[in-house]
Amino acid sequence: MPKGLIPSLRSAHRGCLLLLAGTISFAVAQAQNAVAPVPACTPAPPLLQMIRDPLLVRALDKRMQAHPAWLAPDGATTLSQEWLDGKRKDWFIENQREGADMIAAGVVLKDHALVGRGLLALEWGFKRQSNIDGGFPESGDAFHSVSVYLVDVTSALLALREAQPEFRKELPRMNALVPHVEAAALWLLRPEVLPLGRERDNPFTHRKWILAAALGNAGRLAGNPQLTAAAEEFAREGLALQMEDGENPERGGFDVSYQMVDALQGARYYTSLQCGRDAQLMREIRAMLSRTCAWERLRLLPDGSVDTTGSTRILKEKTRGGVIKKVNYPEVIQAYVYTSEITGDPHDHQIAERMAASQGW
Repeated sequence: MPKGLIPSLRSAHRGCLLLLAGTISFAVAQAQNAVAPVPACTPAPPLLQMIRDPLLVRALDKRMQAHPAWLAPDGATTLSQEWLDGKRKDWFIENQREGADMIAAGVVLKDHALVGRGLLALEWGFKRQSNIDGGFPESGDAFHSVSVYLVDVTSALLALREAQPEFRKELPRMNALVPHVEAAALWLLRPEVLPLGRERDNPFTHRKWILAAALGNAGRLAGNPQLTAAAEEFAREGLALQMEDGENPERGGFDVSYQMVDALQGARYYTSLQCGRDAQLMREIRAMLSRTCAWERLRLLPDGSVDTTGSTRILKEKTRGGVIKKVNYPEVIQAYVYTSEITGDPHDHQIAERMAASQGW
């Protein structure tokens, strides 16, 4: 055999072995890919877990201490009582949502008396509900006001339910409110109510997320799939409105306070979703939350406050109580905390801490 032939054969043999090994490796990889499970969806954190963040607990404690007597003996809030006394021309059901704040604070501070007072405020509000169609005939700006009331009420009641059995004494009162919540949520979807309400809400991206959270969590409380489906529709409308840079349009421009209402209510809605059924929607909302917070971060000042320049609503409009709207720092901070909890990004929580420090929390 010629001398040069043996090395050539050895080289060819080695090449065949390498080719065979590569073929086997590729086949194994293909097989592994074929059977590899899709990465599991991370379940949404419980709403109560997010509310119990230490930063928010301190804020709730401070707020409750600053406002020790919000309610009349029968449960009317200050604005509602002023309306009853003839000091205000208009009344809005959302005036009673301070009861929801009390419930949330009472749950995290383990204060049963505070939870009881919050339930009293909600009961006062639902006593003014129509037993025919579930609406609130005395309320001004009814569609929006009912949705605002419900988004806070449902969040508070879900937190209270998640805190069981610690608050089992309050459970019967909470359960008695659920049919009222469901009726009010269904009122929003009535054919004589929804089209006009949707039209009036269209200039405001944040209202899409208020409706998504209000209906989604009402559906969760009542076990009503109609409400769950309607909530998803509003969530998808909110997702479609967000711009590439993360801006959520608000009345023809942007607003640094309402921008974060999208994140706050989007996060609340997120807690109503389930892996499997809602996995893709959950991914889209996590991306929305991250973009929303990133957009807002570009407007933070060195001291942790927010630059309001160019905002379309704050410092221009008045609240229901008649005062000029300013940056709602409690909501903005809460939105950053919730987003951090959902996405796992600690940077958003650090922003919340900086912002809280700027407000003297």
